[in-house]
Amino acid sequence: MSSHARIAAAARGAPRPARVAASAVPGLVLALGGITAMAAPDLRLRIEPSLSAGVSTINRYRSDAEDRTRSKAVATVTPGLRFRVDNRGGRVQASVDYGLSAVVYPTELEESRLRNRLSGRVRAELIENHLDLNLTGSISRQPVSIFGRQTDNDSAIDENQSEVRNFSIQPVLRGVLGGVVALRASATAGFSDASRQGFRSTGQSASLALSPARAARLGWSLSGTRRISDFQGGRETISDRVVAGVSFRPDVDWLLSVRSGWERTDIASLRSQSYDNWGAGVVWTPNPRTSVSVDGDRRFFGNSYGVSVRHRHKRTVWSYSASRGIGESVGEGAIAVRAYDLFFELFASQEPDPERRDQLVRDFLDRNGIAPETVIGGLGFLVRAASLQERHQLSMGMSFRRASLSASVYASRSERIDTISGAIDDLSRGAVRQQGMSVGMGYSLSPRDSVSLRASASRTDPSGDRPSSSLVSAALSWSKRLSDRTSFSLGLRHTVYDRANQDDYTDTALTTALRTSFF
Repeated sequence: MSSHARIAAAARGAPRPARVAASAVPGLVLALGGITAMAAPDLRLRIEPSLSAGVSTINRYRSDAEDRTRSKAVATVTPGLRFRVDNRGGRVQASVDYGLSAVVYPTELEESRLRNRLSGRVRAELIENHLDLNLTGSISRQPVSIFGRQTDNDSAIDENQSEVRNFSIQPVLRGVLGGVVALRASATAGFSDASRQGFRSTGQSASLALSPARAARLGWSLSGTRRISDFQGGRETISDRVVAGVSFRPDVDWLLSVRSGWERTDIASLRSQSYDNWGAGVVWTPNPRTSVSVDGDRRFFGNSYGVSVRHRHKRTVWSYSASRGIGESVGEGAIAVRAYDLFFELFASQEPDPERRDQLVRDFLDRNGIAPETVIGGLGFLVRAASLQERHQLSMGMSFRRASLSASVYASRSERIDTISGAIDDLSRGAVRQQGMSVGMGYSLSPRDSVSLRASASRTDPSGDRPSSSLVSAALSWSKRLSDRTSFSLGLRHTVYDRANQDDYTDTALTTALRTSFF
């Protein structure tokens, strides 16, 4: 068989979801166009195709019964498409960022694969002030198990990596009853699916909320929710909850609330059981640059809480978040904070308009040699049953005239809450703790040249006698803008993975990439 035929065979052997996603993107773009045309003819449309190609030389040393070094070359070609639409009235907002990568190993063509990357969101006000339609979709790669061999190299073919797809659709109905009571009703249907067999979940929910139609110092709320979750290889669970609340605004900067309710669920038992629950919250927004939100509830599984603190200066943004709650989809074990999200918040004071800020952030990251999808939050894993997730994270970002800095520290704990399910995953034998940190720095040597340095470290500690593991990585890269639409980069990456002398490895890679956009 010729080399061209072997490459084609490898592509045909790619997972079926990759081929389906590739063929579905043109249809998705057409669907978005149809929705936007119906909702608002006065719109702005922007389509940005791009193409990137890169070559990596990876040298991996495995520490096992037979110590050995393995070298390989990897070629990656990624055509991409960014689709964005908006209208002056704000009734339609849509963005889709898609890339299809062909990852080819010249010496091992049978390992070659097609890989998808997708981030999409649509909000359309179909009937003004009454009916909205929200669509979300994402395709990304993450570890199947936190106990398998970990990697920070997306070009590596690894048995512990899987493509994870998440899609949801949500119609929202809004209205005012008798000019006094505001009504909001919504229904959500979604699924989370991994290319590995057995990791799939579906979820449906419906909610109805009532509140005063006009803002006042003293307010009230009444809401009801039903959620149905089903895991492949696990079981279906149903939860109902009704909550009544009272809020008080003593000052324009403060909002206080208390609530009480009832819930019925079969997540923690074979048969549905009823539980009382109550909670309270406070929101403080002293100025447009600072916000503090704290919520706490007593639920059937114990205490649930959510804390969010954000503060930004002219060139710095700080963010702290803490949460404890239920995860009810396959990818709930994922931990991810992107560089794009951090700097999008930072540049809010410079550019309030979301569309212009999007371009401002992408230009800034490009000048500093930072990929928008760079993860600064840690690792992840897949689950097959409802789980209890607790997480704390502190992040910061700084931008200067010629330099940038981002950093994040985090700690999390995950455990299965559906102990009735017999499904096997990372949490079926006990809780898992993770902690880690990451730091990234970028510096512009000239208007067209920049260097960046990124370092990260993470550690996983499972309960019981299962071994701990750690992953440490550092990467140095130089990038040059050859023209307004074309850039070239050269990088060096070093990774060390250690898991009690099981699947240990040391990885060093030299990478080159060329990227161009057409508009």
